[in-house]
Amino acid sequence: MAEKTKRVHAYTIDGDKRKDNFKPFISLYSEEELQAECNRCLNCPKPSCKEGCPISNRIPEFIQKAKEGDYKEAFEIISDRSMMPDICGVICPHEDQCEGHCIRNRIDEPVAIGQIERFIGEWAIKNGLTKKNKVNDNGKKVACIGSGPASIACAEKLSEARYSVTIYEKSSEIGGVLSWGIPSYRLPRENVEDHIKRLNDLGVTFICEKEFGKDIHLEELQNEYDAIFLGIGACKSNKMNVEGEELEGIYHSDEFLTKINLSPIDENGQRIFDECGENVLICGGGNVAMDAARDAIRLPQVKKVTIMYRRTESEMPAAFEELNQAKEEGIEFMTLHTPVAFLGNDGKLEKVEVAVMELGEADESGRRRPVETDKEHLLLEYDTVVLAIGYGVDGESLNSIDGLEVDGRNRIIVDEEGRTSLAYVYAGGDDVTGANTVVSAMKAGLMAAETIKKDLA
Repeated sequence: MAEKTKRVHAYTIDGDKRKDNFKPFISLYSEEELQAECNRCLNCPKPSCKEGCPISNRIPEFIQKAKEGDYKEAFEIISDRSMMPDICGVICPHEDQCEGHCIRNRIDEPVAIGQIERFIGEWAIKNGLTKKNKVNDNGKKVACIGSGPASIACAEKLSEARYSVTIYEKSSEIGGVLSWGIPSYRLPRENVEDHIKRLNDLGVTFICEKEFGKDIHLEELQNEYDAIFLGIGACKSNKMNVEGEELEGIYHSDEFLTKINLSPIDENGQRIFDECGENVLICGGGNVAMDAARDAIRLPQVKKVTIMYRRTESEMPAAFEELNQAKEEGIEFMTLHTPVAFLGNDGKLEKVEVAVMELGEADESGRRRPVETDKEHLLLEYDTVVLAIGYGVDGESLNSIDGLEVDGRNRIIVDEEGRTSLAYVYAGGDDVTGANTVVSAMKAGLMAAETIKKDLA
């Protein structure tokens, strides 16, 4: 049995200080810290960390190269499977994936695989390893719909293989959820911009403010392109279907996060969203709820943020790290409660009627089902509510396409290689799986690119 060693934690700014701005607050390892953490890796002959990674990254191998100071080779090893180490190293749910499977969990703490990957990814950017050059076109054209991680991965892989690729994006910003859904204090915008620049250098064309199903249609694209990749994601917030949900002051998480995360950031790292009030309620217990709450607490006018969840804290699906960081930033939690009505005056939210819950028998997810008690409802004052109860696929643009098979949740049905029911139309990411991780979307985009190359050969 290996000896216990202390995990090297990156420097983190205190919660009461970092909540005043949207700047990243977790530092990058120094080289000394990196070496110390790499030395904790046991270099297992059968690495369970690799099994826990959705893309089976060669983790012990790149850690060994980083330990030797050969960061270039470490980056090359990561790049064999991943195109976004600087992003995945920051936002992947490592505790559930690679680090959750690390053998050191039986001894002390898992190796900080995410921090090591992040260091290598950032080093590669600074040293020009991520730069790409445009290559001659092979005469084949591919359209990618959406500009999130699935489309970015698909477009980059195809461009490297000399395909002419055009990305269509409904908003004015490229990056999909990387831009509008993930706060800049978690994912620095420079990291996303590096990937966009890389695609530009490869000759990828971006056409923004063109919404699929409204401004552009599949039939038109089929006449112009040899293949089409649908990476539209799952960015439609689920509704609670509660009385008063349409009142002014109530936001669905996609709208709330987009308005904040795409607003300009000043030299002090602050964003302004004047529509948000002083007393904010976030409904939900997942990572989206944490992001919405932590965005809100950083707005200068906000005095109090409360996360309300119908189960207990132990059932919250949010990452443990995110939940703890929210607490450190002064966000309050109100569990075993749920809104049953939103009340207002002149169309504006004033109060929330809340029921007290308890846990009953387990439901289909394996978690105990929340059941309303006979306790008297509470009447609480809030001027802003964010409904963060998950995302779904917007089926409006898909259901009208003849021959495109979707399931009961409007998710696109594909075969094991990313093909849809339509010839030369492919899909991957959240519009196939439902809301999932960035690394899973990237994996789907890479797989679809390989299938497109095979089919168009």
